[in-house]
Amino acid sequence: MSSSLAVVISKTTADYNSNLVAIFDKVYKNLKVENGSRVEFKPIITTNVSHTMDTVCTTLESGVSILIDMSTPQLSNLLKSVCMIFGVTYVSVLDRSYYGFWDNGQESEIDVSVAPVSMQMLTIVADIARAEELNDIAIIYDDTFDIQNTPRRVLTNVAAQHVYVKLETNADLVEETVNTLESIGIKSFFIIAGRLNAEAFLTAYSKTSILNFSPNIFVLTKDSKLNCGQCRQMANVLLITARSKVDARRHFIDYMRNGIDNDAEVDNIKADEAMAFDIARLISLAVAKVSYDHGEFINIKGVDCQNPPDTLNSNNTQAQGVVSYMKQTNTSGVLGTFSWDETEGSIIYQMSLTVSRLRFSMGMLQNRVLVANWTEVDGLQKTAPMVTNTGRKNYRIVTVAGMPPFVYKYESANGTGQPMYDGYCIQMLQSLAEEMDFDYTIYDVETVGSMDEDGNWDGAIKELMEGKADIAVGPISVMAERENVIDFTVPYYDLVGLTILMKKPEFDYSLVKFLSVLDEEVWGCIIGAFVLFSGLISVFDKLSPFSYQNRKSESWQGVNGAEPRIFTLKEGIWFCMMSLTPQGGGETPRALSGRLIAATWWLFGFIIIATYTANLAAFLTVSRLETPIESLDDLSKQFKVQYAPENGSVAMTYFQRMAQIEYRFYEIWKNMSLDESLAAVERAKLAVWDYPVSDKYTKLWNTMKNSGFPDNAKAAVERVLEGNFAFISDATSNKYQTLINCDLWEVGEEFSRKPYALAVQEGSALRGELSNTILKLINRRVLEELKTYWWSRDEKECPKIEDESDGISIRNIGGVFLVIVIGAGLSLLTLAFEFYWYR
Repeated sequence: MSSSLAVVISKTTADYNSNLVAIFDKVYKNLKVENGSRVEFKPIITTNVSHTMDTVCTTLESGVSILIDMSTPQLSNLLKSVCMIFGVTYVSVLDRSYYGFWDNGQESEIDVSVAPVSMQMLTIVADIARAEELNDIAIIYDDTFDIQNTPRRVLTNVAAQHVYVKLETNADLVEETVNTLESIGIKSFFIIAGRLNAEAFLTAYSKTSILNFSPNIFVLTKDSKLNCGQCRQMANVLLITARSKVDARRHFIDYMRNGIDNDAEVDNIKADEAMAFDIARLISLAVAKVSYDHGEFINIKGVDCQNPPDTLNSNNTQAQGVVSYMKQTNTSGVLGTFSWDETEGSIIYQMSLTVSRLRFSMGMLQNRVLVANWTEVDGLQKTAPMVTNTGRKNYRIVTVAGMPPFVYKYESANGTGQPMYDGYCIQMLQSLAEEMDFDYTIYDVETVGSMDEDGNWDGAIKELMEGKADIAVGPISVMAERENVIDFTVPYYDLVGLTILMKKPEFDYSLVKFLSVLDEEVWGCIIGAFVLFSGLISVFDKLSPFSYQNRKSESWQGVNGAEPRIFTLKEGIWFCMMSLTPQGGGETPRALSGRLIAATWWLFGFIIIATYTANLAAFLTVSRLETPIESLDDLSKQFKVQYAPENGSVAMTYFQRMAQIEYRFYEIWKNMSLDESLAAVERAKLAVWDYPVSDKYTKLWNTMKNSGFPDNAKAAVERVLEGNFAFISDATSNKYQTLINCDLWEVGEEFSRKPYALAVQEGSALRGELSNTILKLINRRVLEELKTYWWSRDEKECPKIEDESDGISIRNIGGVFLVIVIGAGLSLLTLAFEFYWYR
């Protein structure tokens, strides 16, 4: 047995619910009842009224027993009239206000109303407005919930000012809409729309830039989830969705995967499609029940819309049975129990809705927290506050990450969460927020910003110009060209200029460096000479007939005082050693030959000591003779070391502009010297041989271009550490590098000094407020304490750098003190030996 049913579906509903037609088409194949009866649904998509009615009438002529009306207000009354005339069961899935001329007395027993799921879901909007005492509400809607066709009674009996706004998805129109709503004081948005439209609106809204405007955003959609893949930072979105029953939900998903949608997901069920499935089941059961009670279910044929009968069809037993069964049956539907409600005069769901707070960051759903439940019986039950807007101002902050110690950026552990920021500027921002009582959301860009040849900006400056950020925080230099497009507060930091970062000179330290003054061969020859002369003195004293030891009995008998010296080998060694010291060698040999040998040794020792002393001084200071680079002028006068600033940095702009200024001055001078309107004498005064304008920066700029500009500070530091490269950058950046890397040092005085300040949008009222608060923090020395803390936080202990004004380092001359240690040690050993020998 087979029964035919017509389903008239509005094009809007069919477009939004892509599987709706297929759900009805598959009933005949997939949905069977106990007695084996089947129902065949014939979907009809509405176009214009005339064409749709023609299609409906053609379908009725082929034989139909029930008509399900999911059309439009323009069609609903016509369809119901046709069904009443021909005795076709009429099932309306439309708001009852659509066919208002059917009063209670005229309603028949062959029609039944099913409350659309959208009308049930809209009930929660008024409940939320009452519970949260919301004022100034905007209902932003599309065609999904049919609000445009019904009396606008979403907020009936709610004491709140509200406005209905057609939802836009174009970014410019969304910004215009939001600006308008902000200007009239709207504080809460209810986006009642399809999921895709809601996502498009939120994406466009997240990119708008309205100062201190953070409305509560409730999203009511018939889908069970919401994505916002391009949302930047949104933490106050509340999603309202229908909760489905587990068993019925599984039954529905199995039905969908049987030839309708193989990718159907349990957690992504559309409410309209779920209702269509439940209506199809309920009517199938009703047809089976009537067939069982009254025999074969008969399709009404011979319907001629052009020639309706004079009287209504009185044989309505079959239709009445269908309606009666539908009113008496409680069905476990996907969205709740599906049953007749006498008060509402409709079949409705015992629906349950949930309200969840969503937090998006960089297009990712960070978390979803349940804040309220709603049911037909209990109404709204909150589990957490829904409205979090405390009235505090909320500013969007842009910063430049990776510029320590001003701004540090710490990524989340898994790389997907919101990054954390810290540093001097971030703690200053926190102090400002406490003083001025505001909240903020922070994000970062790669650069502060520079202007290209066409006058276009990038980085944080661009974010302020386009209104995407309210405040720019970081080491931002105050520059005239920047002040043309944005505003600056009073400086929060000292004047900061440019300096030169170079690799620290390497010194060769050695405890026995004094020994390396002479070559090993020289030391060998000196030791050999020492041994030789020690032996010669003893030999000459032994052989000479005039020495004391050979004429001891004749020449010096009875001489008063100490006995004259006998030069044994031991005495010769001692004499030669002592002769090299200021102490002297003591008594000399008595023989002339011995004295000549001693004099020769003295002359040799004098020359050796003088040579050693001179070479030691030169050797210890030879590394100081090379003139170090101490300024920009020194850098420009040499060719060994390359130098350049970071590409696109303030330093690069400075040198580029200075070179351009020199060129312009040169052009002015040249034009003046060649100007024939000037007197010959005046032109002669100008046309001097020497170049009259400095070209210092022109040469610097050309050399920098040949050296190549590093893409970032990290690449620049790597080049510096490789040697023969100097990096020109902000003094604060260079100073920080020297604190964390002992192989680097900062040279030269600062030049092109500029203050650091916070940046705001041009004409922003925040400029004055922030400036006053910064001055308060300066007076209370809060910023001074932050400066001390953050500059010392990452500092490393580095060895002291020698300069030419310092004395000789212990690391170079310390080996001399080893002589004392070795000598004292040998003396102790000798004393011990003497004690041993004596005993």
